[in-house]
Amino acid sequence: MFRKILIAEDFDTVNLGVKQLLEEFAPKENIQHVQYCDDALLKVKRALFDKEPFDLLISDLSFVENTFRENKLNSGEELIAAIRKEQPDIKVIVYSVETKPYVIKYLLEELDCNAYISKSRESMREFRQAIKVIFGSDEKFVSPELKYSKAETELDEIDELDIKIIAALSKGADQNEIADDLNYSRSSIEKRINRLKTSLKAKNNPHLVAISKDLGLI
Repeated sequence: MFRKILIAEDFDTVNLGVKQLLEEFAPKENIQHVQYCDDALLKVKRALFDKEPFDLLISDLSFVENTFRENKLNSGEELIAAIRKEQPDIKVIVYSVETKPYVIKYLLEELDCNAYISKSRESMREFRQAIKVIFGSDEKFVSPELKYSKAETELDEIDELDIKIIAALSKGADQNEIADDLNYSRSSIEKRINRLKTSLKAKNNPHLVAISKDLGLI
């Protein structure tokens, strides 16, 4: 099904389980794995140079920092963004314990990842489903137990500035303090807060903060 697969995951036990499953979908000798994001990017670049590119990347989001070597890329997000610049058409599956809808939305929509699989007891079954879904199509797959849904319109227009504002509210900052800290006018901050309350159906600022926490925005 897939010709060449790269796994970026820093725990060997996880690598082994995923690699064994992937042998159902690609030749064993064409499944490679690395423990560092920098190494993953180098492998992708070399494969492109050799005209034997990977057609599927599977990556975790978090990687344990290694004090014995300096890395330029330290997270799955950074790795995926860097690989997308080198090879925009590569299929990407994220395999992580992260469950925040905002993070998953960013990965699927901004970084154009093809699937998001939650590390759980059902992971291997979901891997099989995801690979079948994304191979040869633009359809995306998300672990069913996660809250994220592309139909969740309440998240569609929330950006990084909105997140910073909500985070500041959660710490007790008022609108003047937020405006000064973020270098925006008080009226701009007030308009954004009102828009957020309308979008998320919040009655007041504390309610807005509570809903945002439930959605995993902060």
